[in-house]
Amino acid sequence: MSDAGELGSLHIDRAARPVRPSQRRRSWRWLVVAGLCLALVWVGCRLLVPPRVAVVSAARASLLGDAAAGELSAAGYIVADRKSTVAAKYTTRLARLLVREAALVEKGQLLAELDHRELDAAISEASAETARAQATVEQAKANVATTEAQLLQARQTAAQAEADITASEAAVGTAEAAVTEARVAAEDATRRQRLDETLVKAGAAEANRIEDRRTEVRLGQARLNLAEHAHGEAQARVAVARARLAASGNAIAAAEAQVTAAQATQVATEAALQAAEARAEGLRARLDDHYIRAPFAGVITERIAEEGEIVAPLSVGGTQAKGAIVTVVESASLQAEVDVAETQLVRVNPGGRARITVDALPDEVFPGTVQRILPLVDRGKATVKARVDFRTVDARFLPDMAVRVRFLAADAPAGAEEGLVPDPLLVPTAALVTEAGRSWVWTVAGERARRTMVTAGATRGDRVEITTGLSEGAMVVASGATGLHRDGLRVRVQRPDGAR
Repeated sequence: MSDAGELGSLHIDRAARPVRPSQRRRSWRWLVVAGLCLALVWVGCRLLVPPRVAVVSAARASLLGDAAAGELSAAGYIVADRKSTVAAKYTTRLARLLVREAALVEKGQLLAELDHRELDAAISEASAETARAQATVEQAKANVATTEAQLLQARQTAAQAEADITASEAAVGTAEAAVTEARVAAEDATRRQRLDETLVKAGAAEANRIEDRRTEVRLGQARLNLAEHAHGEAQARVAVARARLAASGNAIAAAEAQVTAAQATQVATEAALQAAEARAEGLRARLDDHYIRAPFAGVITERIAEEGEIVAPLSVGGTQAKGAIVTVVESASLQAEVDVAETQLVRVNPGGRARITVDALPDEVFPGTVQRILPLVDRGKATVKARVDFRTVDARFLPDMAVRVRFLAADAPAGAEEGLVPDPLLVPTAALVTEAGRSWVWTVAGERARRTMVTAGATRGDRVEITTGLSEGAMVVASGATGLHRDGLRVRVQRPDGAR
């Protein structure tokens, strides 16, 4: 028999054997029983097998990281806005060092003293030179005064000579008038004598009249001689006065030359004095540079050189000279310097409020204000440095202490930067159940789930703020809440790390 024939013989002819109604009813009963069994098994599983839930701890925003809190924070260090490495201006030996590390100093306080013995000797020599120059100047001033007095005397002599010339010339004029008058009188006496002599010869006059006329002639001649002598003396006085005037002019010229020379000597000596004083002043300024003083009030953070060592303005390789003495940091200028991702830079604004924590003081919060953003990007880290001022610089702050700065939003409540406002309590958004205007979360304690009514606040990313009804640290069901239908239900807890 072929295989096809064998398969055909196995065919069931259902039309030949009709199904009875009782058989159909038995089939449906078995189906119902099977369904009831499955339902019982499901109910038993719900009642006897605890549902599995994942829980998380309700935590403050500061413990969840900035992304969860919806805030921006950055890490960095405490730095000084004013820091000075104090060095010597000259290469010499460090004679005295008066401060140590951590010493508080005031502005202008003496920090160190350099060896200045050679400079002291130079200053003494310059002082002596200045004294000699001062004496020379005084002598030059005295010479100027003497020559000026001589010039004044020569001018007075010249003035007297001019006055004598004027008087002598007036006397000459008077004498000339007297001579003319005497000459006229003598000529008149001579004429009258000749007339009388003619009259006497003619017998018209007495002979004694001739003697009278002769006497008059002799008297007129004598007067003429006297007037001519006076005239000569007056002219001689004029000549003498003119000679004196000429001599006075020469004396004036000589005195003026002497005054000019004395004044030039005085100017030269005064210039020499100024040069000596300038040299002495320069040496004293150099001496002052040998006293190293604090440029501002602050604290000594590093002592670089020691007494007896050679210090220099700049450390040169291959030498033993130190390039600095101490480092001074202005305590009042301490700031927090943090690295901000350049993608978050728009959230940082100068003048904005900030909350600062210092790793060395973990239990304290310090309010701050964004001071400035440094105009330089670190290409390797894609960050920008921001400086944040402490509102109050604590005496415990030290440079390079690690800090963390939280930049607060403009609408942050007052006191948030001072830690007076507690951080919001956050839970996953999936843990919050809202129904009919009511909100709750499932909390787990002792493997029992409890419905806890809460008041929800703002949503921060994938978390929501709980303002009332929940305490920090409560274990909140983050997933699996759909299997919870009553308080006190026993659950199998699965924590985020996978532990049960």
